[in-house]
Amino acid sequence: MRALVICAFALASAIPLPAQGRPLRVRGIRPLTFGVVFPGIPRVVPRTDPVGSGEFDIRGQKNSTVLLQLTLPPSLTGPGGAAMPVTFGPNDAGYSDSGAIGAQIGFDPTVGGSGVLGKNGQGTVFLGGTARPTTGQAAGTYTGTVVLTVTIL
Repeated sequence: MRALVICAFALASAIPLPAQGRPLRVRGIRPLTFGVVFPGIPRVVPRTDPVGSGEFDIRGQKNSTVLLQLTLPPSLTGPGGAAMPVTFGPNDAGYSDSGAIGAQIGFDPTVGGSGVLGKNGQGTVFLGGTARPTTGQAAGTYTGTVVLTVTIL
């Protein structure tokens, strides 16, 4: 069987708070990575996976309520423009105000979620998903982009 290597890179943008608040910073810490997969066999990475799940760090004014919206790719792009479907289920994203992967509250990444920055002004979003290679999927490295948009409410 041929092996496929897949990696979806996570990117983020920052939006500043008004002058009286602490600036909002959002950055990608770890990409969602599916690792080696095989043609025709889906590969699931849970949001609680400390190695494969994607991770975004959010810093801002403590106790601020934030709206979390993810822009997700429908597929990953590989050799010669080959596409590999990727899906995200209703519990594939999670938010933690402590940054702990084990203390996150799940939400649907296709709908978005919200959270409150902790007393230190920190929040973390984790992301899992499922790569769905076809039986004839071309071998190679596949990538995609995930964007997290954070809005202060």
